[in-house]
Amino acid sequence: MHTDTINKLHDLADTCILLGQEERPELIWLKEKHAQIQKKYQLKNKTSADEFLYEHMYGHSPEKPSDTLKLRYWRTGRYTPGNREQCLLFGTALELSDEDMIYLIQNYYDRNLTIYSSEAAESDTAYMQKSTYLKLLSESYLDKVPSERLTDLRILDGQNAHYLRHLYFTDAFSYVHMPEMKQNVLSKHITSTRYDSEFTRQLKLLGEIPRKTMIRHLLIFGLPDLTLEKMNQLLTFFGYLPLTEDHTLTCGEHLDWLLIHLFELYIKECEGLSSGDRLDWFQEASRILDAYFTENNHPHLRFMYFKALNL
Repeated sequence: MHTDTINKLHDLADTCILLGQEERPELIWLKEKHAQIQKKYQLKNKTSADEFLYEHMYGHSPEKPSDTLKLRYWRTGRYTPGNREQCLLFGTALELSDEDMIYLIQNYYDRNLTIYSSEAAESDTAYMQKSTYLKLLSESYLDKVPSERLTDLRILDGQNAHYLRHLYFTDAFSYVHMPEMKQNVLSKHITSTRYDSEFTRQLKLLGEIPRKTMIRHLLIFGLPDLTLEKMNQLLTFFGYLPLTEDHTLTCGEHLDWLLIHLFELYIKECEGLSSGDRLDWFQEASRILDAYFTENNHPHLRFMYFKALNL
């Protein structure tokens, strides 16, 4: 990759890091909702409002001052609720409208609107539509795997569907590390076994699937033909907030801003290139950004990294 392109990627990363120093727009919104409760019920201060919300969440008054500490942390941005149930209880206590509750889950909490359990999923029409479409995306991904790559990974022609997890895992590795670094390890199918249960659950769309994880799935399954418009259509279809410039992760990072501008650079730099060259470009760009965020201690911005890749 040319030096000027690397510099452009570093500039994107630097701007993204600087944006993360600002207060989350979602947190500003939450503080406004908190202030509305304080004003509506004529509570003398924010601490009194926290106590009021605690009682409405749990059905009893706080027994000690530390009971409401987590609510103070939520409204000041130090933490977010530990699980979906806590977040929904918080939203109900804040007397949020249906529209505001969607904002709380999708924007502030950065989660999917709906989660599915294994017991109830197959009777849900919306779930079946999403599950079927994700399967189609994974099959389209498998269709694009070059035969020489199957040979390198010791996968027989016609057997790639049986090795979806390993193909995905080795592809994901290419967005974070140079594949040559671990070629001997990656050729062994046991290498990706540690990722099996998590990957299987996520492809079935069961339980909590972080938005950043779904973004990674869509990138790996969809590139090199994925566009920003298509990414946003898919995120919306699966129940997530589409990429939005001012949206932040729960720790305040402007990952959406980064991805939007990365797509813009991708389209500009890769015009006229073959599919293989476009994929190589995006993987190399991702590796450059991943290394930069690692060096500058911003792990939450490593959008293609997940724990199992740490071989």
